[in-house]
Amino acid sequence: MKINVYSISGKPKDSWELDLKVFGKRSPALLAQALRVYESNSHQGTSSVKTRGEVNGSTKKIYRQKGTGNARHGAKYAPVFVGGGIAHGPKSVRPENLRLSKAMRRRSLASAILAKFDEKSVSGLTDLKKATGKTSTAATLLATVAGHPKNKVLVITKNAQPLLFRMVRSLQGVTIKRASLINAYDLIANDHIVTTKSAYDSLVARTQKPISKEVSND
Repeated sequence: MKINVYSISGKPKDSWELDLKVFGKRSPALLAQALRVYESNSHQGTSSVKTRGEVNGSTKKIYRQKGTGNARHGAKYAPVFVGGGIAHGPKSVRPENLRLSKAMRRRSLASAILAKFDEKSVSGLTDLKKATGKTSTAATLLATVAGHPKNKVLVITKNAQPLLFRMVRSLQGVTIKRASLINAYDLIANDHIVTTKSAYDSLVARTQKPISKEVSND
């Protein structure tokens, strides 16, 4: 599959011919499971509210049972009153982290990459040595390449790129990450992916099953 490639200044370059067979087949069910795991583990689980039984204050009946024309009420800390407890609110119960095996993480990452290629939402980036650090240059580049600011953009590099980071850090909806830190959720959560060739090769390597080392008796 061919993808469009652009220089850091936004000029078109020769396209890349990529072999997507290295990623195998897509697994929508596994990808959905991986997204659920990443989203669940991203919650802090520290939000908490008080129920009517936990609010401190007088337990005196708010008004007499009959003769007022109002509904029957007991304590003034029922959820229907201002200052009362909260019904069915969040409690600070931190669920146990969900986990994916290494093989499942590899397959879900490969499925996410294939999903972005199917959407034709992947572009290449070259000439990072010519990065100027100017935000205006990055804004022009991403508007041309990825439809920013309408689309959320993920820029992937293999190594730290201080000048490129300086270019995009002020742009809303733009995230820059190293390939070694990318997971399936990062890819799916963004509308367009912009990657260097070395970063793409790193992602390919991460999706492949490692070759086991045989112990030699020689």
